[in-house]
Amino acid sequence: MKPIIVPGYYDYVGIYVTNKCHLHCFYCVTEHFGTAYKKNRSTELTPDQWIEGLNRLVLPRDIPITLQGGEPFIYKGIWKILENITHKVDIMTALPPTLKRENFLKLKTLDWNKREAPYPTIRVSYHKGQNDFEDLIPRIAELQDILSIGLYYFGYPINTDDEIVALKACAQKYGVELREKEFLGEWNGKHYGRYQYKDASAGKRLGIEVLCKNSVAVIGHDGDIYHCHSDHYFNKKELVLGNILDKHFEFPAEHLPCSNYGLCSACDVKIKTNHLQIDGYTSVDIKFPKSYRRPET
Repeated sequence: MKPIIVPGYYDYVGIYVTNKCHLHCFYCVTEHFGTAYKKNRSTELTPDQWIEGLNRLVLPRDIPITLQGGEPFIYKGIWKILENITHKVDIMTALPPTLKRENFLKLKTLDWNKREAPYPTIRVSYHKGQNDFEDLIPRIAELQDILSIGLYYFGYPINTDDEIVALKACAQKYGVELREKEFLGEWNGKHYGRYQYKDASAGKRLGIEVLCKNSVAVIGHDGDIYHCHSDHYFNKKELVLGNILDKHFEFPAEHLPCSNYGLCSACDVKIKTNHLQIDGYTSVDIKFPKSYRRPET
């Protein structure tokens, strides 16, 4: 199979190795607007298929692949992938209770984790009501001498000041890097997050066709490559661009037509930092019909 060139302007390559998760967060971004994400029963790629497909990728400079899900450490083949991948790897995880230091020490190499980055490359998430930071933080501390790893908490509207104070104190006690991630979506009638396209996540189609160009690669657990997170989370197989195991695949160079504007994932239309942690980046560039009057951002 031919190499797959990831365009140089791409900022992120997200690999959803599984859509299964040991947590059950009712506020999960993958389920905004009632998506079919967790109902996607497509067969997961085998570790050998992932290795073959991922090693075909020719990545932009300083861009890793990011294993995520669901929970990537639930995918049993993750260890074989990490031993045989030719790229640097970031991981987004909630650090399942069964995951131990010994799992990493058994690997033949940890080179996949060794790269210069302005943030921890294994990003552990604390999910309020689902896992316990007093358990997570000591476990992260035990891994810091062998891995680039840190803890991220979400700025949920339901967080209390006392909880955040305790969280920060615990992280400081164990010397664990702690960062906040912005809460996205609606809560009690209020919309949270900073958005380049204010009405893109309205929760319903707005009846217009736009032209959209993404700078993020979204690859599902069956190897299908999607134009955006919304197409993936809604399991829009009719809009799949191709598969990582196709004999030949090229990322589209042009804007693509989309009639689903209004159901965009916040992941794509929010204002955020890029891989260099420079604020002001948005994944997608959207062109609108001349007749459409956009709300002020």
